[in-house]
Amino acid sequence: MDDDLPLLDPERDLLGMPGAPEHPPAGVERVRRAHQEVRARIRADRLMDAGAPPDGTGGELFRAMPGVAMVHPPAEPELRRRVTNAVRCLERLVQRFPYDAELQDFLDVPQEFRRWILREPEPERLRVDFCRLDLLGGTLGTVRVLEFNASSPGGMISVGTVNRYWRQSSLGGLLTEWGVPDAPFERPEWFADWLIGYGRDHGVAEEDRRSVGLFHHRSTSGYEMGQVSEQLRRRGCTPVGLEPADLGSDSALRLGYLKYFPLNVRKVESWETFCARLTKKRLLVPNALAERWVAENKLCLAALSDPRFRRLFTPRQLAALDAFVPFSRKLGDGVSTAEAVAERARFVLKAPYGCRGESVTVGAETPPEAWQQLVGSADRRGWLVQERIGTPVVEVTGGRYFRDLVVPVLDGRIIGYGSRMSQGHLLNVARGGGSATVFAPPGADG
Repeated sequence: MDDDLPLLDPERDLLGMPGAPEHPPAGVERVRRAHQEVRARIRADRLMDAGAPPDGTGGELFRAMPGVAMVHPPAEPELRRRVTNAVRCLERLVQRFPYDAELQDFLDVPQEFRRWILREPEPERLRVDFCRLDLLGGTLGTVRVLEFNASSPGGMISVGTVNRYWRQSSLGGLLTEWGVPDAPFERPEWFADWLIGYGRDHGVAEEDRRSVGLFHHRSTSGYEMGQVSEQLRRRGCTPVGLEPADLGSDSALRLGYLKYFPLNVRKVESWETFCARLTKKRLLVPNALAERWVAENKLCLAALSDPRFRRLFTPRQLAALDAFVPFSRKLGDGVSTAEAVAERARFVLKAPYGCRGESVTVGAETPPEAWQQLVGSADRRGWLVQERIGTPVVEVTGGRYFRDLVVPVLDGRIIGYGSRMSQGHLLNVARGGGSATVFAPPGADG
């Protein structure tokens, strides 16, 4: 394995931005023209940001950057191996949590979650059904996983749709020349097919698969759940949207999807019926509560890095984790405040259950006094302290863009690739920037 292998194919990394590297120039010009066609499709179809309201009004259009790339063929098999190994190791934490007192103490899952996690009847059978790994680093030797997004990863329906738009644009001929395969998440009904199949495989009767509960917060995720609803209708199913707290004890729903992470954990107290039906398997939902409320905890990355938990993994798994998980520790229990202060430029601080980049502080971008006060405060004790990973940079006219690589994993298999680009280090579309399209190479196991 060559650690210097770039993750993206240098000859198939085209950005139609002024001042961007042109290789080859003719391809870049084709990208610029095709990007206008893709943007026209986005406007015509009202493809919105995942956080837009259900009807798409008042939200922002999906921000597609003028660029397409392909994962480098020699690097893809090893990248795929590391990604799938990391997900299996995350599953191991989920499965061992109910039995491992040291792991329970370390992850410090809120009691409102823990009471339901410990009611899972068969934790050893739990799986991370759907997640999205966020990666940084430009080569096999530098790439690291920063987050798993193992509750209800967002935006993948739109990313797959935009991939399809690029294929159907004037750039389609070039993509055919590249030989890029169709990714599973580009199929128009992929999410509905997976959800219905999940119900079938877990014993939900055919008549009970015709109505599917979509559980989400009234004011968030509405547009994305609208996309799921449309897919379900095209498959002859009736979507039923409601909040978890609104599920009645007499509900006939047997299959659903939960797109709701309660940052205010006290909200779970109103989910009694919902949680009870899930733990008793009367309502089937992918990413069971005992999975999502453990695996979504960013301290899982510390558990995958901390020497105390190496006992949970095989030597082969450990070798892969060492190459893929950055140095990650729990503040106050793995790394001291003094160590975090002394190595400010090396570290990033994250809340265990933060989202959308709202609870992330980059030490190198924080004044020393403010950083010392932050990591020394009692309410930051127990947060994730993670090694800062170098971000690939694209220099263009008027500035520079940072970019990452995102990898959605469904039932243990990679279903596509994507990328986010931003002029800030926090690569989260909710905080600006946009999405750049990345295709798998020929022969990828999609």
